[in-house]
Amino acid sequence: MSNPRFRTFLTACLALLCTCSLGNPLKWEWASEPMQDTLLGQGTFTASKLLDQKNVTAGASDYLWYMTEVVVNDTTVWGKSTLQVNAKGPIIYSYINGFWWGVYDSVPSTRSFVYDEDISLKRGTNIISLLSVTLGKSNCSGFIDMKETGIVGGHVKLISIEYPDNVLDLSKSTWSYKVGMNGMARKFYDPKSNGVPWIPRNVSIGVPMTWYKTTFKTPEGSNLVVLDLIGLQRGKAWVNGQCIGRYRLGENSSFRYYAVPRPFFNKDVNTLVLFEELGLGKGPFNVSVDIISIESRNFVKWDQGCSS
Repeated sequence: MSNPRFRTFLTACLALLCTCSLGNPLKWEWASEPMQDTLLGQGTFTASKLLDQKNVTAGASDYLWYMTEVVVNDTTVWGKSTLQVNAKGPIIYSYINGFWWGVYDSVPSTRSFVYDEDISLKRGTNIISLLSVTLGKSNCSGFIDMKETGIVGGHVKLISIEYPDNVLDLSKSTWSYKVGMNGMARKFYDPKSNGVPWIPRNVSIGVPMTWYKTTFKTPEGSNLVVLDLIGLQRGKAWVNGQCIGRYRLGENSSFRYYAVPRPFFNKDVNTLVLFEELGLGKGPFNVSVDIISIESRNFVKWDQGCSS
């Protein structure tokens, strides 16, 4: 039921047949994705070339960090530069010296793209951290094993904005690599995990790479249960540690409903965890757990009645 084609079909049906009524709001906790290592350019191995994401991750993760260092001696030339990344996509996030700088989100069917981002560099050592994200096999056509993914081969270049004839090709620099996100490795999504730094107040919004957690009671009956993820942008969702798939709303709010198989539920209280990558939406405050009444073809907000 977490198949993307099914989610698309479900979304289309709900958009046409259902009306919504408000239920009790969920109470949220949050945690930042730990990125101290990758934002400092610290990976698990290095290579003097840009590798194929598919080969490096070997199916273990949708995420691969590409990290390198650039030493700037003359900020007059390189202080304001354009970072140009030729990638096989579909998503690239860029961090410069530990700060989130931008994102490129291509159409899933696009085989390659060029991501340009104007950046600021300081005198001395600068760290460029690029996070490449794939969307899974279901978003690819046949012969996926024959297709390159990520930032394989490059190029990755710096182009001086003040002096555009000055171009620095970083494609064959020493690149450090890390597979996956630390929060997923530490199982932030699993309610049984200990030591997750959940914060129960001042819920952070508008910040990329943020985790959210809440609890809700199991809806009664046997009707189909869906998550309404309105207000979010892009990421993954788990119910009781079981992944229900990747969500991707963007500006199209109709693609906001995601089915949750009833076998995922506990008898009473359940834990919903979201990993929001983009963080440019309104946060999780309007997210709800809904049920669909088959008999009346009506879409009803489930009264969760569960504090977290």
